Parts: sequence; C-alpha cells; structure tokens
Amino acid sequence: MKKLLTILLSLLMVLGLAACGNGGGNEPEPTEDKTGINIAVLLPFTGDQSYFDTLAQAAREVDADDNGISVEIFECDPSGAAEESNWMGWFDNVCEDGQYDLVVSGNNTYEGFLYKACEKYPDQLFYNFDYSATPETGVPANCYCVNWALDDLGYVVGALSAAMTKTGTVGVVVGMDFAAMNQFISGYCQVLTEKGVKYAISYPNSFTDTALGKETTEAMIQKGADVIWQVAGGLGNGVIDACSEHDDVWCIGVDQDQYLQFKDTNEAWANTILTSALKNTNVAFKAVCDMVKNGTYSEKLGKAEAWGIALNGVGLAENDFYLANCPEEIRNEVAATLAKVASGEVEVIDCLDWTAEEYEVNWPALRDGNRID
Repeated sequence: MKKLLTILLSLLMVLGLAACGNGGGNEPEPTEDKTGINIAVLLPFTGDQSYFDTLAQAAREVDADDNGISVEIFECDPSGAAEESNWMGWFDNVCEDGQYDLVVSGNNTYEGFLYKACEKYPDQLFYNFDYSATPETGVPANCYCVNWALDDLGYVVGALSAAMTKTGTVGVVVGMDFAAMNQFISGYCQVLTEKGVKYAISYPNSFTDTALGKETTEAMIQKGADVIWQVAGGLGNGVIDACSEHDDVWCIGVDQDQYLQFKDTNEAWANTILTSALKNTNVAFKAVCDMVKNGTYSEKLGKAEAWGIALNGVGLAENDFYLANCPEEIRNEVAATLAKVASGEVEVIDCLDWTAEEYEVNWPALRDGNRID
C-alpha cells in the first residue's frame, strides 16, 4: 500500500512540474520551423569522370553549406539501360508526396522521362540541367531547361589548339557521332578552318572503352596531331594516357578540370593536360538552388536557355598549370577570343540550330572543312 502511494505521489509531482513548465497548462510554444529547401537530383550514375560527377559534386557542396538547402542524390540507372518503367518509378518516388521543392534531372538520353514527369506532376517544380531537345509543345510550364553553348566552347578550344600546335595539325576524339555531340566541335571545325590548321576527328563510338581511346589517339598522333581534345567521357582517359607518353603532345580535357582531377593520383596524366573545356553544370545548379530559395525560380519556368561564356556556363580551366605552360601571348589571344565570342562579335556556327534537313547537308561540309582523315 505504501509502495502504491509513493508511486501515485511521484506521478502527481511529475505532472505538476510539467504543468509549471508549459505555463500552467497552456499549449507549448510551437518550435521554430527548421525545414528548408529540399532538392532531389536524379542521375543515371556517378563516376563518369565528366559532367555527372561535376553536378554531383556541386550538389554535395550545396548540401554541406549552412544555407537551409538540403540536396539528395539518387543514382537511378547504373547500367545505363534507360528503361522508362525504371525512370518513371524514380520520378514517382520523389514527386508523389511533394516532399521536394525541386526535382533535377536531364541529359539527352533521359530527358524524355523528365518531361513525362513534368506532365504527370504539374505542381512539382523541375530543372533539366542539360537539355538537348524540348517537347514539340514547348518547355513544360513547371520546368526550367538549361544547356551549354558548346559551339562557343569548341571555338575557343580550336583557337587555343591553333595557337599551341607546332606541327600545324591538331585533333579531337568525340565519343559518338550525333548532333548533340557534334555541337562540341562545330565551332572547333569553324575556327580551325578559318585559321588554316589541319585537324583529325575520330568517333570511337564509345564513352567507356579506354583501350580504344588510347589506340585512336596514337593513330592521330602518328598523323602529326600534337594538341588533342578529348570529348568522350570515360574513354577520354585513354586519350590522356596516349598523350602522356609523348613529350611533345598536349591534351585538352573536357567538362571538369581534368588537370586537378589527376594532379594527386596520376602526375603523368595531369602534366599532359594543358587545360580543360569546362561545362559548368555546377555554376548553373548553384544559381538555380539560390533562385528556389529566394523565390525567384518561377521567373525561369517554361524557359530553355543556353549558358555560355558570358554566364560562365562554359569556359577554359585557367589553373596554375595552364598559366605556367601556356605562353602569355597565347593566353591573351585566347582571352580576346573569349571576349569576342561572349559579346557576339564572333558569330559561331551551332549545328543544333539547323533543321534535320539542314544538318544533313551542312554538317559534312563544316566537319570536313580542313579535316585530314
């Protein structure tokens, strides 16, 4: 009985303290709302050593900052199978409950699924971080689409290659032969033809086969190419490897700063990469995150925009290695070219501006302007 009484007294004391703690029985003050901006990034995979990795790194950086923005990365298609049922399942997972303020995806292989999700979830906001085409009905009203002025980027790479070559012959290895990839080299072919510099183009039809990339590059070097640009994803490692075995050959990387990528892990590779042609997916992604946070993202919805040199969407990696190994005179020449392209003083050819019929006629003539193979 005494034990029961002690327990009851203890309970009464606890309840009394609780009542005092909340102001004599009033409801507790609501806690501060700490839910910030939540963003989901749907990538097929990471580890491409190219622009998927660049975007993933930017997402991690935004998530790590004390900025009220939380970013989750989902690797949805490691095999690259691009099956609609799989991708729509992923979009259902992140869109159904409305827990994300923004859903990010893109790339020419997968953007069709993104547009289907835009239609299925009209109240969800989307961002296509790299569009190659938009629906015939136009950009969805709940999506902002960005791509990169790769024609401008190729023009600048071509100008640099022309200035750096000692043989009068340069080269480019392009993963596959289709219009979205050829946009990289439309400006490249244009400026090299204008300058009378010979160039080799190779299409190994792969973004992963490093052995093939090395073999292709060796053949290009035997033809006299001494500045070689790789536009081939993971296969580009084979391009870099081949260039590294020749003291008189420079490689130009792609998408991210590949000198910094290999500086601490493969010095021989790093020291052959004069610079890299940057597709700054990270710059645009961080800008979009800020827009969502400050409430201005709605101004971009329903639009498709190219981020070029003027917006720092594309450009060259001007790291310490580039500054040390590219002569000042050439750097100044390249800077002047960048400025002319950014201002529109130089009109760069973009093969994606052509209709299918125009592309079929015009592309071979542009591609083969001063081509040696």
